[in-house]
Amino acid sequence: MKAKNELAIFGGSKSITSPVVEAWKKIDHNVKSAVCRLMDAGISTIPVGGGVIGEFEAAFASMTSSRYALAMNSGTSTLHSAYVSVGVGPGTEVIVPAYTWHATVTPVLHCAATPIFCDIDPRTLTISPEEIERKISPRTRAICVVHVWGNVCDMGAILRIADRHHLPVIEDCSHAHGASWQGRKVGSMGAVGCFSCQGPKAVSGGELGVVVTNDPDLYDKMVLLGHFGRKKIGSSKAILSVGDMSLGAKYRAHAWAVAMANEDLKRLPELNSKRGKNYQILCDGLRECPGLELIDTLPGVERGGYLEFKFKLSPEALKIATRERIVEAMHAEGIPLVADRYSDRNYTYGLLHAAPLFTTFDLKSIGGCFFNPEDSHAAHPIVHLPISEDITGRLVGMEAYVEVDTAVMANMAAGIRKVMERVEFL
Repeated sequence: MKAKNELAIFGGSKSITSPVVEAWKKIDHNVKSAVCRLMDAGISTIPVGGGVIGEFEAAFASMTSSRYALAMNSGTSTLHSAYVSVGVGPGTEVIVPAYTWHATVTPVLHCAATPIFCDIDPRTLTISPEEIERKISPRTRAICVVHVWGNVCDMGAILRIADRHHLPVIEDCSHAHGASWQGRKVGSMGAVGCFSCQGPKAVSGGELGVVVTNDPDLYDKMVLLGHFGRKKIGSSKAILSVGDMSLGAKYRAHAWAVAMANEDLKRLPELNSKRGKNYQILCDGLRECPGLELIDTLPGVERGGYLEFKFKLSPEALKIATRERIVEAMHAEGIPLVADRYSDRNYTYGLLHAAPLFTTFDLKSIGGCFFNPEDSHAAHPIVHLPISEDITGRLVGMEAYVEVDTAVMANMAAGIRKVMERVEFL
């Protein structure tokens, strides 16, 4: 009975006695000064990519080793622009992972195309190359991969598949600013790389996105979605004939948001270094911890961005106690561990492949360009993705801490281990 009583949930001493305080300030003096300089100068918009917007785009292109970068008003805008640029349209399909935020997939609907959901690699939580190969059909127009929680996909295998089938790869890098595979930065390996710079992202402008590419014609097609005054740099006569006009989506970025993100970008190496060290402390303290599995990286991968730190509960542990009960015991210890939000709180439907928007919702019931007029099917069947369904029901996570005392991180690892070693008492 002694072991049970050691748990804080049963009256034992807490592992963490004070709230875990993040000392890293997302909006620091430099961010405030950058925005205030624009305000003091009366500048609220810079429509042609000059000034701080041009500076940010050049720095982001350099960071990703890409030829071109284009700032936009959101990560969702970058994904829609990317799909449009590679020719996603009515009657086509885009292969996407089921385990991601819905904004990876909803722009496919804007193109009147069909998302084809794919299972994940249980080691990394990223899209499975083998599943991609199985899901390719004559209607496939693009493959979208997501470097989820800063972990990088198996880009070698994915690019080989894409090349064999002559398909463009869109990289959703929204969680992975600064991450790399075999020395190549995420965003630079596919046809287009898409980054969210929203709220808590590693590089943030509050609401902002940025897209990178090495293809001038793809760049021009993305400019066509509403970046007034941008010079066309490709060779497409059709695009050049439009002149300054655009399709009117107006995905242009706000200058103040770019000013914020530009300062964040300067601190990205420091942020990634500190987050990496903190995650390593947790992982080192939890190796071979009973009931817990770590999230692996592939050889040659360097994580970046992170967004959150993730761990897997083992099937054996969940036969003894529920994820909710384990999380409750963690909170009693003072450890801010929570159930994974993509599988537990994604508007109550869990993984995207089971969500009504992608299965039972009739897109023809609304106006706009969200459906293929030649598609007679109002709904699409729910597919079974056994790995995603299993793994995501076992995931837990916490904030990706930057500036927290190393002793606190070590104590959190010890507290997690304390609970997992006593799961039988929960």
